[in-house]
Amino acid sequence: MDLTERCNLKCVMCYFSAVDRLRFAPYDVSLSDKGLLPVEVFEKIAADLFPQAQRVALACAAEPLIHPKFRDIVEIAGRYGVPDLWFPTNLLALTEKTAEAIIKARVRVVATSIDGVTQPTYEKIRIGGKFDRLEQRLDLLNDTKKKLRGQRTQLRIIFTWMKSNKEELLALPEFAAKHGATELDVRFVAETEGVDVTPELLNEANGEDPAELRSMLATTAREAVRRGMRLMSYPEYETPEEIPKSVFGRLRRRAFRLRAGLERWEHWQNLWRERRQGCAYPGQTWVVRPNGAVFPCVFWTEEPLGFYPQDDLVKIGAGAPLTRIQDGLSCGQPVGTCATCDQRRDALYRPFRRILGTPADAL
Repeated sequence: MDLTERCNLKCVMCYFSAVDRLRFAPYDVSLSDKGLLPVEVFEKIAADLFPQAQRVALACAAEPLIHPKFRDIVEIAGRYGVPDLWFPTNLLALTEKTAEAIIKARVRVVATSIDGVTQPTYEKIRIGGKFDRLEQRLDLLNDTKKKLRGQRTQLRIIFTWMKSNKEELLALPEFAAKHGATELDVRFVAETEGVDVTPELLNEANGEDPAELRSMLATTAREAVRRGMRLMSYPEYETPEEIPKSVFGRLRRRAFRLRAGLERWEHWQNLWRERRQGCAYPGQTWVVRPNGAVFPCVFWTEEPLGFYPQDDLVKIGAGAPLTRIQDGLSCGQPVGTCATCDQRRDALYRPFRRILGTPADAL
């Protein structure tokens, strides 16, 4: 979910580099003139969804710490004992009281986006940010954890890899370990609506050697794991030809990937859902925007499934919009955004329906 439509930075690869406020569809619906999710609406969402949630993210596209009532929100979220309560942030707005609220709420992960491990690179990419303040905020979080004995709360470092920080990837594990991180999240910079990231793309069109990039990713992965960190999101750095052929080699590779976190039980769960129903998201994931709109996933661009606070999970879960999405996936005739989404997979049982002669339009 998102608590606000704003951010305090204008990073070069982000849509906030071109706008001051990220409006969420439908654009004629709003719960706040300032684009904030009201606390009373958050309380309804939390009471409705959190008791049965495995994972809750208190941010997705904007900066959660700049919500003026963030401490109240994280306190409410903490009451429900969600196993994986977390949020991404640039951390720059962290205060001592907010850090204490985070630890007391037993937030599992604070995922901090940095994109640079030196002052020139960080401040070139994350416009408006100050590297010394970032390090101060990281120290504050760690000091608060020690003071409150909040060892449950872990630090994840997010690093968007691009031309401007290409060489700093190799120094990332050392920086992360220095600041107490236990997890890394590395992703390639991607094309973003509203901002031209073409000069930052790490691809052959920009003169990059894929083999060199894979080698840098492999070296960084090994060093991070050696330092005790898990790779919660990480680009693939092996070609099919590079995967060991021998039994011993494959076992050794599998052991490393398990230790690194590159293969986790949730991955197999999602894969099974994809194969069984065409997509792992609809009905399993709920995305809630600051205007109260509810979507089946972050990729959906059509009309929402419903709205908080007037709707609730029972109404949204049994509503026609979600049923239509799920039926379309199950019979191989996806609707709306699902028809063109590259996250969708063919359902495992579709071939059996064809064998049995069940017409798709009857499902």
